Amino acid sequence: MSDFVEFTIGEGEYWWCGVSDLSAEMPYTKTSEREFDMLTEPMGNHTNPVFFSSEGRWAWMERLGKYCFGGGKLRLYSEGKIEYGREGTLKEACLRVASRYYPTNGKELCPTVYRGPQYCTWMELLYGQNQAGVLNYAREILDTGLPPGEIIIDDGWQDYYGSLDFNRAKFPDPKAMCTELREMGFSVSLWVVPYVSPDSETYRSLLEKGLLVMQPDGQVYLANWWNGHSALIDFGNPAGRKWFFDRYRALQEKYGILGLKMDGGDVHFAPQYPSGYSQCSPQEHCSLYASWGGDKVVKELRACIKNAGRPFVARISDRRHSWDRKNGLGGLIERMTLLGMCGYYYSCPDMIGGGLINDYKESVPFGTELLLRFMQLSAFMPIMQFSKIFWKDDERLAEVVRRYTRIHMSLMPYLDSLFKNAAGTGEAIVRSIFYEFNERADLNDEFMLGDRYLIAPIVQAGRQEREIYLPTGRWVSQLTGREYAGPAEITEYAGPDDCSWFERIMTGGQSD
Repeated sequence: MSDFVEFTIGEGEYWWCGVSDLSAEMPYTKTSEREFDMLTEPMGNHTNPVFFSSEGRWAWMERLGKYCFGGGKLRLYSEGKIEYGREGTLKEACLRVASRYYPTNGKELCPTVYRGPQYCTWMELLYGQNQAGVLNYAREILDTGLPPGEIIIDDGWQDYYGSLDFNRAKFPDPKAMCTELREMGFSVSLWVVPYVSPDSETYRSLLEKGLLVMQPDGQVYLANWWNGHSALIDFGNPAGRKWFFDRYRALQEKYGILGLKMDGGDVHFAPQYPSGYSQCSPQEHCSLYASWGGDKVVKELRACIKNAGRPFVARISDRRHSWDRKNGLGGLIERMTLLGMCGYYYSCPDMIGGGLINDYKESVPFGTELLLRFMQLSAFMPIMQFSKIFWKDDERLAEVVRRYTRIHMSLMPYLDSLFKNAAGTGEAIVRSIFYEFNERADLNDEFMLGDRYLIAPIVQAGRQEREIYLPTGRWVSQLTGREYAGPAEITEYAGPDDCSWFERIMTGGQSD
């Protein structure tokens, strides 16, 4: 049964929707003109079919559909039921919708993935992942004076896609490698995709068992993804999910790995028709890939649909090494606050400095100023992820990296409380100013970490000071020690090595 809902947008009213790929064009207003169909247009990051207004209005689509802003109205279309309502504030609307449509199960995110930094081998080794390179990478991290954390071995560790075991030419003794990494203090996770290289042993085995997605003509469907053409494991089939889970367990037992960095699975790489054992849609297949194994698996996900409220790391789409708002540092804050607003609480801002291979292919120069600003912002996120060791041969950079990593680690007791609170209540960890205070819905370049810390990083090139809005309450600058009463607009100097951040003065557990 199809459904249609129309909202008249008020003067000064702002709207957000749960398509995180489009965060750079939000919030939408009375003058916005935009149509987007969640069923036909590509989505490469986390999606949840929810809509929130600065006036506390909300809507939820039972099934994905289409939204249209135009003529001062928001129109929603879906083949399923659309429910909507109104609460007092944006925050109350977010909590109401979360509790009703994607409630948490009380399970907390595995603390190992956030109590130390993440170190992904991608930008150092790219497709040349190998045992010696991974161990050298770990040693360089420790030699810098950084704490151990989760080390993620990226694309290139397998014999072929879907083998889900180490290539012995590149990793002659993976068990010894993983043991050595753990002795250094690291946990070990592995990059995976839901694809299988054609004409491989795994391909033939899964084809015989009926665990690959097929085309209507009986031929194997080959996904055309960024690394070529591969078969797609049928996650709509319980046996397909079990096969993947069994391989994960084998990796744990053989090598002691912690979890998986789950890439791929994007809707636009799946067949655009109901397919597989359960004849699921490409959107449903994306969701099933994200949810296999339930909460028994430690996961980091880059693309999923309607999987909000679950305890996994929601990594934002790969950032370019740029100041750009859509794909670079400039839009990182609004992407992270949108994820928290829409139910993906345990978010990771991707690799510090950017993580796209295109930057190498296009010979993009890695600039010190941009790297510093990436580092400073990431230090105040729930999870910080390094990849490129950009401080090599630059002691000044190395010292800034150490300093902001220490700041991040010093916040760990507070982060523990925020992760625990999110698991129990569905409340965002990274919050917009408007979400927390119902003030300044237009702000997208500063954010709250929980309800205590306001972070105002510089995300534009060449700047060493910025205007900062301090909401209602009392605030202490962590750079200058100066105290302020909000609401107030101030200007603070933050040189290349510094980031403006403020602690909210709390009295008896409550704000003044």
